[in-house]
Amino acid sequence: MATGDRAGATVRWTAPDGTRHSGRASVDQGLKAGSRVTVWIDQRGHLAAAPPTAAQAEVDAAFMGAASSVAVVAAAAAGYYGARVVLDRRRRGTWETEWQEIGSLWGRAAS
Repeated sequence: MATGDRAGATVRWTAPDGTRHSGRASVDQGLKAGSRVTVWIDQRGHLAAAPPTAAQAEVDAAFMGAASSVAVVAAAAAGYYGARVVLDRRRRGTWETEWQEIGSLWGRAAS
């Protein structure tokens, strides 16, 4: 599991409740056995991924903000065009009815 300047290694840690655990984690290459490393654990005491850096969190927030904006604009546009289609159909139906009435007043059928 070597990626760049990191390698997989077996690590051991003591949980807050005093139990000892071990697992595999990505550590800096070149460390000697017994070196101290920082690992992240979840509420159950299992290894977890490190939290995102400030830069990663900013990128995620910017992406989610942009995606939300696009979704709101798309929903508004779909609503606008949907309402327009419905209203245009209703308007055409009303015009058709009026043309039929006016045509009968003129003594001929409207085409």
